[in-house]
Amino acid sequence: MKHFREKLLKDPVFGLILVMPLLIWVAATLIYPVFSAVWLSFVKMRYIGVPAKPAGFSNFLKILADDEFWDTCIRTGWWVAINVILQVWGSIIVALILNQDFKGKNIVRNWIILPWVLPTIVLAIVWKWILDPTHGVVNYILLKMGTVGMPIEFLSSPKWAMPTVILLNSWRWIPYFSIVVLAALQTVPRDLYEAAAMDGASSWAKFWNITIPTIYPMLKVVTLNSFLWSANIFDTIWLLTRGGPLGHTTTLPVYIYSKAFRDFRFSEAAATSILMFLGLLVFVVVYLRLLFREEGATG
Repeated sequence: MKHFREKLLKDPVFGLILVMPLLIWVAATLIYPVFSAVWLSFVKMRYIGVPAKPAGFSNFLKILADDEFWDTCIRTGWWVAINVILQVWGSIIVALILNQDFKGKNIVRNWIILPWVLPTIVLAIVWKWILDPTHGVVNYILLKMGTVGMPIEFLSSPKWAMPTVILLNSWRWIPYFSIVVLAALQTVPRDLYEAAAMDGASSWAKFWNITIPTIYPMLKVVTLNSFLWSANIFDTIWLLTRGGPLGHTTTLPVYIYSKAFRDFRFSEAAATSILMFLGLLVFVVVYLRLLFREEGATG
């Protein structure tokens, strides 16, 4: 039996059988939807169940000629850029704080991840209540302090909606990235700080010349993940503002959803999703090539 078991474990067919359920699951949830979206982008279909008609590249040309699409792309660019900056630097600051020795450190480390693990719908409901212009606690405090003369429409004002949603989204993701950065901080050799202190280096000099270079490889990964996840955020925006007011918080995922399930232009929505995928793919390829070139130069 032992010989048979060893032979079976080395059999590639047996290994394929073991991973087959996972391959079927991936094909059903990832590969099939991708091919379905590609097919849908090259046909014309507005209603499910209605026969599709070949459309060639007309859906792509129509989207590329749409001014709203380009406005949404610019808005998405700002959304992603600001989120990445806030999340990366916010996670560094939080990780540096968590890396210090203070009373209750373990409790804080365990509970700081709470905003990330809570369901988005729960966070959206709580924040909509907190920021409510009539009954929200934030406006109540601002009015009592005399900071503002009238309630602020945080989620329904063209001026405040996008900054508010960006801050709330970054607030949710900073705890996750801070744990990742904290793990990188644990690898920084303490003797480097001690040697720098003996040379009279300031805390700022230690941070720039020791901490950042040591955790820089992890920061590159955090930046890439933050970019991709921020670009694909839909639930947070939709639950808080539904892309409003007047489209001021509409990013590409919200734009695609609106095209498909509000305007029933499924083919145009699919074409937009393909364009978005290609744009993200180009960014990832360029980003990785720059990283590999940088590692080659330093290596």
